[in-house]
Amino acid sequence: MSKIAFIDCQAAGVSGDMFLGALLDLGANQDKVTSAIELIPKFLNSCKGIKMIINKTNRCGLTATEVRILPDETEKERTGKDFLDAVTACTKELEISEEAKEFAVKIVKTIVEAESKVHGENFDYTHLHEAGSADTLADAIGSAVACEDLGLMKNCQWYCTPIALGGGQVTFSHGTLSIPPPAVLEIAKKNNFPILGGPVESELTTPTGASIISSLGVIFSNFFPNIKIAGVGYGAGMKDFPNLPNVLRIVKGEKHTQNGESYNLIEDSVVVLETNIDDLSGEIIGQTIDVLFEKGAKDVSVIPVITKKGRPGQIIKVISNPEDAQKLARTLIDETGSLGVRLTSTPRLILKREMNTTSISVGNKSYDLRIKIARDTSGKIIQMKPEFEDLKRIAKETNLPLRYIVAKVLKKLNET
Repeated sequence: MSKIAFIDCQAAGVSGDMFLGALLDLGANQDKVTSAIELIPKFLNSCKGIKMIINKTNRCGLTATEVRILPDETEKERTGKDFLDAVTACTKELEISEEAKEFAVKIVKTIVEAESKVHGENFDYTHLHEAGSADTLADAIGSAVACEDLGLMKNCQWYCTPIALGGGQVTFSHGTLSIPPPAVLEIAKKNNFPILGGPVESELTTPTGASIISSLGVIFSNFFPNIKIAGVGYGAGMKDFPNLPNVLRIVKGEKHTQNGESYNLIEDSVVVLETNIDDLSGEIIGQTIDVLFEKGAKDVSVIPVITKKGRPGQIIKVISNPEDAQKLARTLIDETGSLGVRLTSTPRLILKREMNTTSISVGNKSYDLRIKIARDTSGKIIQMKPEFEDLKRIAKETNLPLRYIVAKVLKKLNET
């Protein structure tokens, strides 16, 4: 999987029209998207026609593509079954991949499920109110067609920043409620989205926008992945804020490689966290290491250094998955009292790791132990290492020196 797409919605949030606008800004075929959307009245009751207007606009100095969906409909409060049946029937007439069809259907299904949960209604009979408008279907179907046209539907990994929700209040069919709408919170809760309040008092993320993020199966990250950028698209929101460019940014490209494939190595990316300390006891440092591993650190090391005024100190260095970096930075601060943590996103070349189980005979008894095996991408074994905790257990159970057990296991591994 070499294709990558990155959704930047940490400032202005995400809505269906912003997402579609960004895809069109990236170069998705407007005629294909328009033709697909114009099929909707054929399958959606009380919808006589639908029109899509695409314009270039400006938001706080940034040029972006604005999409306006104008349905001619006499009814907006449709049921969940009406809506799901319409999108399913519509996608069957489109000449797009099964993945793209499933994406469009999943967007609608996610919205209906959220509304059903919020209102305590049966899925089929859930009244969708504003979410039941034809423009919701247009956003879902148009986005699926546009993603397919850009080559972002198959063999593409999507990434996304934490999602800005906005703030304040919104008035709709159920009265006046705090932002975000209940359906957005339900989708965020169900999918464990990282969310951000603000930065303006306005609705920034809609149920359709949240559903699109959910349906893409994104990896959340505060940082860009390793990517060779092929295009950047800006989708404009309807409102124009004075100090916030109301745009959704989507970056597409390919995975940036370190030529690891030429050497049978796997390429990935990690974040390295560092902080300097000079006032902690060894016991607290040890506890910090344990907590970091519990919270998902891939590795932790402590490096002795001389700090300011000649004081002895340590650098605590943590290797983290990109999605865990912020959490581990906060853990470092909480556990050590550090005033700051440095974060560096870096590529790396690694071997494939796996864990196998073998057995070793000591005396008249056989003992199971785990073996860590590292291979390159050709399948060649580069290293085999017994799990140390298992070696300790066998030594204790046999009442033999640990070094004897280690030597016996290594001898067996070298013979295999």
